[in-house]
Amino acid sequence: MKNPSIPMSPDQLPQQRIVPVASIPARPNPFDAVVGWNEKPDGVVLANGPSNSEYLGQVEWAWSRMNNRVDAYYISRGRSHWMLWLYSYDDNWGKWDWLPIGYVLRKDVSLDQAAFHLLIDYWRWDKEKGDLDHYHWINEEGYLDASQWRTIALQVWNAAPEGGGKDE
Repeated sequence: MKNPSIPMSPDQLPQQRIVPVASIPARPNPFDAVVGWNEKPDGVVLANGPSNSEYLGQVEWAWSRMNNRVDAYYISRGRSHWMLWLYSYDDNWGKWDWLPIGYVLRKDVSLDQAAFHLLIDYWRWDKEKGDLDHYHWINEEGYLDASQWRTIALQVWNAAPEGGGKDE
């Protein structure tokens, strides 16, 4: 499993400004996602963190020097569900903490579809419940590259219609 690293200089960040808009995989129907903190579908058993997960990447919100948020995202394949995990840096304690934040049944849902649509659903939930604004920059690419992060953010914060990809 890849451990995220927090960039300490601008040259360690991926390209931020000029990135194309990526296509989004079609949203499966049904896609009955459960997202949020302390939310979990019946029958899902969680460990202390994901095993055999795919690192999606990391974004950062930097509202001020003393107020920021660094989130790394992972997706793992459970027995019956895809699970989206938040690996969040707690600067008060100087450590990373795991938090499961999204689930969808694996049946007829690919890794690509789960990664995109669980992240879209989670950020929409956090935007509504936690007043989350658009991240300030992409710290690190993983399974998702900068253009895919940007496209997901456009779906959440620019109220673009669902989809927008060539696969629909």
